[in-house]
Amino acid sequence: MISKRNSKRGFTLLEMMMAFTLLAMVMLKAQGAMKAASQGIGDETKRAMIEDQARRVLRQVGFAVMGSDRASLLPGTMAPISTENLRYRVNLGVQDGEVVWSDREMVAMDTGRLNVYWAENPDEANEKKVVWSKLVAPYLQGEILNGIDDNGNGLVDETGLSFVIQGNAVTIRLTLQLIGENDEPLTRTVETTVTCRNLEGSE
Repeated sequence: MISKRNSKRGFTLLEMMMAFTLLAMVMLKAQGAMKAASQGIGDETKRAMIEDQARRVLRQVGFAVMGSDRASLLPGTMAPISTENLRYRVNLGVQDGEVVWSDREMVAMDTGRLNVYWAENPDEANEKKVVWSKLVAPYLQGEILNGIDDNGNGLVDETGLSFVIQGNAVTIRLTLQLIGENDEPLTRTVETTVTCRNLEGSE
């Protein structure tokens, strides 16, 4: 009598090891693809956030400067010298034929905390402060602290928020920055020039 061999046999140890190895490779590749996709989405979201915040803060600063009294701007340094803070007074309207001016206000960069803020009655006991952005870069894009005009805009070592006064016009430059998924900085720089609409003040 001839016996039949069993055609159904189990996996050998070697075959099982090869199968597990292939499965592990497939899973690693899938995880890598998912991570890459999530990094791309994360960075794009951060770029959109920086873009939106940079333009919003620039508008806030620009509106504040446009409504200010040119004679009240402090410091009064002119181009090519820049400053990271600007103090001013705002026209609140006319009362009894006289222009009414606000208390002293300021837009500035806190170089220690790396934020941009607005303040009313700065450095006084009744000072009010509102942070407009916590993403400001230490220095304007392309600039480092070395006494040289690295970014070629005619200014030296300007900070992440920079004001330049030229006559009745003020140029505002702002660089915001976030760290991306691969520890690389995501940076956005915006710039505008506005003119003080009020050229006569109480000072």
